[in-house]
Amino acid sequence: MSRKKINSLVLIILFFLLVLCSFIFFVGTQEQDHNSRLKSIKTVKELFHEDVENLMEGKYPNLISNKFDASIEAVESVYEIEIIAEDILKNSFSENLQQMEASIEKFFGKDIDKSFLEVEAYMIDAESEIMNYTEVEQFMKGEKFHNVSGTAWLSGSDSENGYYVQVFSGLLQVWYSKNGVNTIYPSVEGEIKAVYPYISGVRQEEVMIQLKDGEIALSEMEQMVLDYMNSEDFPLIKGDGINYGIGEARVLKAGEFEGLCFLTRRVYKGVPFEYGSSTSVGAYTDNYRHDNGEITYVDSSSPDTMLGFFRASGTVVEKQEITEMITAGEALSLLSEQIGDNSVYEVHGIELVYRNCEIPENKMLEISDILEPKWKIITINQNDDKYTMFYVDVVTGEITNRFEYYYD
Repeated sequence: MSRKKINSLVLIILFFLLVLCSFIFFVGTQEQDHNSRLKSIKTVKELFHEDVENLMEGKYPNLISNKFDASIEAVESVYEIEIIAEDILKNSFSENLQQMEASIEKFFGKDIDKSFLEVEAYMIDAESEIMNYTEVEQFMKGEKFHNVSGTAWLSGSDSENGYYVQVFSGLLQVWYSKNGVNTIYPSVEGEIKAVYPYISGVRQEEVMIQLKDGEIALSEMEQMVLDYMNSEDFPLIKGDGINYGIGEARVLKAGEFEGLCFLTRRVYKGVPFEYGSSTSVGAYTDNYRHDNGEITYVDSSSPDTMLGFFRASGTVVEKQEITEMITAGEALSLLSEQIGDNSVYEVHGIELVYRNCEIPENKMLEISDILEPKWKIITINQNDDKYTMFYVDVVTGEITNRFEYYYD
C-alpha cells in the first residue's frame, strides 16, 4: 500500500474517531444535563409553590394561568407500582356471596329485602345456574356445592323502593342506587349544572348546594364523603396503604333540588391515582383505562348512588422507588418548549399523579394496575378552547396528552 493511501486511511480513521468522541461527549453532556434536572423528593416539594408562582407570573412562554390552589405536601414517597389483583377463586362460592351480601347491606342497610336480586352463579367443576336470591339458601345446602370454588354476579332492581344493584364477586365492580336523582346513572343521564375540580385533593371553590334536606356547603359534603370512603362503613375493601380522595365534584339537577356527584380516586402515600371522566373523548395516548369511582348524594344523610370502583382491592407492589425527579417547574418548562410559538395554553392546575399504563394481555388476570408517576398539567388551549391534560414523566420528561370536553 502506498504512503498516500496509508495517510488517507489514517485521516479517515481519525475523522471517525473524532465523530465518535464528539457523539460520546454529546451523549454524556445530555445525560449529565438531564441528571442535573433531577432533584430529591424533598427539594421538589420545597420548590413546588415557587414553581406555581413563577407560572402565575408568566415565566414559562406560551403558558398563562390564573390563580389555583394546589399542594404536594401530602406526598410521602414516589414509586413505579403494580397492583396485584385479588384472586376471587381463593374463596369458596359461599365466602364470595357473603362478602357481596355484606357490601349490599352496608350501602342499603341491614334490613334490605334482597329477594329482588337475581344470582348468576359461575361454579368450578359444576354447572352454572341463574336463580332468584330466595333460592340461594336452598341452593347452598346442596352437597355438591359445599365449599366449591365459584363466583357470582348479583343484579336486580326493586321498583317499589327504587333500588338498583349490580355487584360481582370480589367487589370488582359495584353499581348501587336508591334512584334519588330519578336516574340510576346520575353523572351521565342527570343534567350536570356545574363542575368543580380538585387539584391534588384541594377544593378550588366553595359553593352552596341545595340538597333535599337543605342547603349545605360543598366543603361540608366533601368532608362527609371523605370520612365515609375511609371508614369501616364503606361497602368496599381497600388495598393496604390506599385511601380515597376526590378528583371532581359535579352539581346535578334533581328536580327542584340538586344532587352532588363526587368523582373519586385512590391515593397511595399522598399521590392520587388518575381518575376517569365519562365525558372523555379522543384516544388516550398513554393509558388503557382510568381509576374511577362515583358517589352521588341527594341529601346529606347517606349516599344515593355509587358506581365504578373497578378492582378497588388488591395488593400494592412497589416495583421501584423514585428518589429523584424533575420539579413541577421543569415539567412546565419542558411543556412550554414543546408547545411552540403558535399556541397559548391557560393552565388550570398541576398535580403529581399515578397514571395507569396499558397492561400486557398475558398479565391482565394477575395485575389490575401498572402505574407510573407523572406531572399532570391541566390546561385549556386558547386557540380552540379544548380542555387538554398533559402528562410529563417525572424521570424522563416525556410528554403525552389527552383531551376532554370543558364545562363552562
